[in-house]
Amino acid sequence: MRDDYDQFTKRGAEIIGVAPHGPDEVRSLVESIRVPFPVLADENREVFAQYEVESRPWSLGQRPGVYVVDASGMIRWAHVGWQQWDIPTNREVLAILDNLEPTQKVSDGR
Repeated sequence: MRDDYDQFTKRGAEIIGVAPHGPDEVRSLVESIRVPFPVLADENREVFAQYEVESRPWSLGQRPGVYVVDASGMIRWAHVGWQQWDIPTNREVLAILDNLEPTQKVSDGR
């Protein structure tokens, strides 16, 4: 999502990452891979639990979750992967954004 960040923002979307690590490790990660969007530290996996993205032994670590949430807070699309690498492509997520009904848009563009 980092590489296509401008394509997401052109659609009125904002990306927020959530990492299952402490603040220092997240800060280091963000600096090393130059992420242009905020990444929140969720060391105790509280956000992951709220979105039902559970870490499972057979998934070799934290399972990835991608959500499209509209401006009212309604989840309009979700994908929770079974393995760390089971993540939808940017093209797939951009298509989801493009196909939202006008009343479901993530932002009004202001």
